[in-house]
Amino acid sequence: MYEYQDIKNLLKPQRTIGASAQLRQRIDEASVNKRAGSGRTVWRRTGAAAACAAMVMGATMLFNNRLSRSANESACIVYVAGKQASDNEAKTIAEADVAKMEQFMQTVAQQNAIEQEKVNQFMQHKPSQQ
Repeated sequence: MYEYQDIKNLLKPQRTIGASAQLRQRIDEASVNKRAGSGRTVWRRTGAAAACAAMVMGATMLFNNRLSRSANESACIVYVAGKQASDNEAKTIAEADVAKMEQFMQTVAQQNAIEQEKVNQFMQHKPSQQ
């Protein structure tokens, strides 16, 4: 009977495991640095996605503008992946590209929010006192 109690006592945790104040400070400083760096990365990605969306929309508007001006003069010929496409097909492709860019921007924003929440939860975790 005493052996069982001795084994049970040996298996109990001998000390509380938790992050020291120094480790918490290092993590806090690293997360501040990461947030500053990741903010720039997010802005770069968002800027690149917005630029792509603007180019697609600009090309679509230019294409539509030229079509409306020259509708009476001659037909506009558009090639997509080496094949001739109609104006409706080109417009559909441009709209699909814009939708993809918007979806990409939303995905990046969601991933950044998830990662930030993980950092916040880790920083707020406190070891239990026994």
